Amino acid sequence: MVSLFVWSATYAVGLLVTDTGWRMLVLRVMWIGLATLYVWWFLFALTYTGHGDFVTRRSVGTLLIIPTIVTVGIWTNPWHHLFWIDQSVVIVDGLAVMDPVFGPLFWVQVVFSYALIAIGASLLLRLIYRSEYLYADQSVLLLVGIAAPLAMNMIDIMGLLPQPGVDYTPHAFTVTGLAFGYALFRHQLFDLVPATRQLGRNAAINQLDDGVIIVDTGHRIVYCNAAAGDVIGSDPADVLGVAVRTVVDDSRIDFGSEDGLAEIERDDRTYEVRTSPITDRRDRLIGHTLVVHDVTARAEREHELATQRDELATVNDLNSVLRGVNQGLVSATSREEIEQTVCERVVAADLYRTACVGDVATWTGDADRWLVVGTDSHASTPPAIDDGIDGDRISDEGPEDGPRAEHVTTDDGIWTIVPLVYGRTVYGALGLYTDRSTVSDRERTVLGELGETVGHAINAVETRRLLSAEAVIELELQCTDESDPLVAASADAACTLDVAGIVPGKESMTVAYVCVEGTTADEAAERLRTAASGRIRIIREDAEGGLLEWQVSGDAVLGSLEAHGAHVREVRADIGETRYEIEIASEADVRTMLDRVTRQFPATRVLSKRERSGPVDRPDAISGDVLGELTDRQQEAIEAAYRAGYFNWPRDSNAEEVAETLDISSATLHGHLRKAHHSVLSQIFDDSPRER
Repeated sequence: MVSLFVWSATYAVGLLVTDTGWRMLVLRVMWIGLATLYVWWFLFALTYTGHGDFVTRRSVGTLLIIPTIVTVGIWTNPWHHLFWIDQSVVIVDGLAVMDPVFGPLFWVQVVFSYALIAIGASLLLRLIYRSEYLYADQSVLLLVGIAAPLAMNMIDIMGLLPQPGVDYTPHAFTVTGLAFGYALFRHQLFDLVPATRQLGRNAAINQLDDGVIIVDTGHRIVYCNAAAGDVIGSDPADVLGVAVRTVVDDSRIDFGSEDGLAEIERDDRTYEVRTSPITDRRDRLIGHTLVVHDVTARAEREHELATQRDELATVNDLNSVLRGVNQGLVSATSREEIEQTVCERVVAADLYRTACVGDVATWTGDADRWLVVGTDSHASTPPAIDDGIDGDRISDEGPEDGPRAEHVTTDDGIWTIVPLVYGRTVYGALGLYTDRSTVSDRERTVLGELGETVGHAINAVETRRLLSAEAVIELELQCTDESDPLVAASADAACTLDVAGIVPGKESMTVAYVCVEGTTADEAAERLRTAASGRIRIIREDAEGGLLEWQVSGDAVLGSLEAHGAHVREVRADIGETRYEIEIASEADVRTMLDRVTRQFPATRVLSKRERSGPVDRPDAISGDVLGELTDRQQEAIEAAYRAGYFNWPRDSNAEEVAETLDISSATLHGHLRKAHHSVLSQIFDDSPRER
């Protein structure tokens, strides 16, 4: 617009100047605006239509070369006459007009300026077509505004005007101003700029997270954005013209449908490829567009959900199996029957191909007492501890964090090893083989609970067999091993510790009531806390000693004996030496128990051993006639309360402390005690038992 103003203003002034010298000066100034006008138009057309990348300092400088040469040629024309061969002033109706004869430099200017106008106009026409006529009104007004003066200029140059020398081009600028103004104020010329749409679309494609590949009918790549280049691992410029199958597996890509969808995997990533055909105006196929979307997260999520679904189905089936196993355990009368029942029930459910059971010595390789159920040839021999099984999990003493199933992957499947645990005592392990590819943590947790259930069943069977045995083995053991808490505590405190009673405690542990002689109860408790891991509580303290409550764990000889099912008759620790008098059901149990105890506490030996007829009978037990009406739990409650000094006055322990020892509520304890009192008093005061 500045160039138009310079052109129009100087032309108007020149019409009033009749002096030849001054007229030529005004004409040269006019050409400063005229020579550069077409460059500004061309740069505007580039920027407006979204091709502003071409507008750089270098390109602008290149475009201004011809206008600069023309301007210099005009001002130096008297010396070379390359622009005007002749120039004279003609008075027409009182106005001074020029009647020139043009030289070769003028025609260079004409060709250059018309070329820039034509290219700019073609960009606007292309914009109208490509934008689906979205910017048609704006573009048409711009074309009209540039076409009017262009037409008048061409008429003037060709000499078709009736009056030679009169240039009507500046008058046509009126049409330009009106057209440009109308486009500016009524059609949002600079509010809805096509360049924004063009550049935005290009940026959206180039910066799109999804890959975009365009191929021709021969499936050769004609366009590839940066995201697609990352997928195929090549620079987009390097794959132009390359067949798409050379950079990505196209065997699963559907080029034949209107909206083909496929998934491909590349470099541990999963991509969804959507294909769409590209057609021309005549609906002829000219290529395809491939949009590549990374769906790795979705694929992983789907895989995770499928895995969870399979896990839940497996666990549901496993829980059904466990219900059947529990029913079988109720009627089992021996450890061998328990192991056989578990293996058969598990294999019959088709979750596992093979099930085997072995004691600790078998799993460690010291014995070969396998029970194997199943016919899978790949799993006939279970893996040993050295083949990847955590030996601590099936050692004589179970882990502190509870039972946990381990698994070992082989070439053909997976072995899951389930410790058979009661408290911290491990009776052995159950090995389960499956040809599935994975065993979930949830499944292993359920199997760990199965191992604990089987361990409880084995302990119950062995205890029941001990109580009903026709003959028992009586043993007297001596232990001087300092790893035994009673040995260590009695030696450190230089005292005597006498176990007055033993009752079942919470979490399958044993609670022992220890009488202290020769030192204070506080000193003995402190020494015992240092040596033992279980909870120690002072029940009574007096001048001669006191009474302690000790929650026994598997790190003591007493805990190992109780866990194995032995009946402990008497325990006395005297300044670093502890003697145990126990009863056990059979010779086989004696060997197993002694082997376990001596491995854990090497300084333990047998002082005496004899067989006695009749079932286990506690020497300190109350007459069966008196306690005949009591349940096992009532007997445990009343004995624990008595041992803890609940019936003393003042009481050594309150009901809450006794209840905590038995892992029951205070209300439940009171209920057991009231019923026990009623039964005992009925036996004493009534001629016949009263109905409870």
